[in-house]
Amino acid sequence: MNTVFTIRIRHADVVEARRWAGNCFRQLEELEAQLSRYRPDSDVSRINLLRTGESMLLTDAVYRCLQRSLEATELTAGLFDVTLGVQTRDRTSSESDPPRGTLTLSPDRPEILCGEAGREIDLGGIGKGFALDEMASTLRELGVERALLSCGASTHLAVGEGSWKVVLRGDREKTEVELAGEALSASGLGEQAAHVVHPDTGSAPDYRFCRVWVVAAAAALADALSTACLIMDEDELTGFASMVAEAGITIYRESAGDGTVRGARG
Repeated sequence: MNTVFTIRIRHADVVEARRWAGNCFRQLEELEAQLSRYRPDSDVSRINLLRTGESMLLTDAVYRCLQRSLEATELTAGLFDVTLGVQTRDRTSSESDPPRGTLTLSPDRPEILCGEAGREIDLGGIGKGFALDEMASTLRELGVERALLSCGASTHLAVGEGSWKVVLRGDREKTEVELAGEALSASGLGEQAAHVVHPDTGSAPDYRFCRVWVVAAAAALADALSTACLIMDEDELTGFASMVAEAGITIYRESAGDGTVRGARG
């Protein structure tokens, strides 16, 4: 997934904690093999080769990740879209063609249908968070009481009891938040530059924010929402933050040229 994953486990038995972490890292390798569009034998690569009218059965993990993706698409009114793989290949272009084609996920079985060729899956906006959720589920099954799972500096998931402090860093200021059984994910214009395209145009938008952070119950959801929020304008982000607040979702942003981390409603 082209980043570094870390696992912090608070437990008296170091050997046991390392064994638990090892189980998670082996699980991560399996997920990478299924979710990556850069591996020719992965489910995602096979989906991207489907022709019009063709379908294929999916592994359970890929099917669940795509289900989480559709939930985020619905919540963001289409702003989060994992079928923009063609457009994200040339993500810095301002003149990409609008998306075309259709991919339909079966609601009843792990199967996907290509109604019309032209769409490709890119799970870059949700795959890392999904992997953290899957590893967290493994730790809970093993009886781990307190852990923090991280994907680089962008996505964190607190597991079990207690809380973990995470710093949101703007260009000039920083804000500290505590995660207790929650996830935090960030999207921004730093290392990846204009990496999120707008689903209506297939092109990079006029970004209003340098960074957006989302705190949510699940890492996949926080990951997807931070991606979608990055291409909103001020009014859209304020309205969206108010809409999802009742679900326990909190959004922070740093406006372009500002350097200050603020709540989306602040």
